[in-house]
Amino acid sequence: GHLDKENLIIKIVFKIPVVLLKRDDSKEAAIEIKPITGLEEAMPVLWDHDQKMQKINFPGSYPHKELFEKRVRQEYEMGAAYFFVYEEEKIVGSLILMAKENPYRRRKYGDIRNIYLEQECRGKGYGTKMLEFADEYFKRQGCSYAFAGIAAHNPASNLLFEKAGYTKTRFILEKEY
Repeated sequence: GHLDKENLIIKIVFKIPVVLLKRDDSKEAAIEIKPITGLEEAMPVLWDHDQKMQKINFPGSYPHKELFEKRVRQEYEMGAAYFFVYEEEKIVGSLILMAKENPYRRRKYGDIRNIYLEQECRGKGYGTKMLEFADEYFKRQGCSYAFAGIAAHNPASNLLFEKAGYTKTRFILEKEY
């Protein structure tokens, strides 16, 4: 009856923006993901990406360059893999991946340590390509699952990971004094 017609109209109204905003799937996400070959030379770009990422994910934090560089070098020595994301030969993102052992599960897993993409490159499918790359990397390393810590107040990042098949398994809560 009358209610069905209203629902039909609502459905049509809600479908229109999806069609208007839909990305042209005939265009493949045009990025290249390449390993970083010189960590020290890459450090300024990684630091820049880290600062931008912290503004989004940790707005109350104060990035500390020396601590960042120390952590990056330590993780590199522990086997972390560092990648730059290129769009037309320009660095537009970075990815830090690390394969680890979980002694409680007795399984190897992949840890997405950092994922960053420049603002102007978001919404182009690049983040999805980066997570697909991470999946393939971890599988080659013998990992049986992947882990990523993402900020609860970053809805775009949460949606990206959820669309890639990640599920929420735990929460980290904070309380200020």
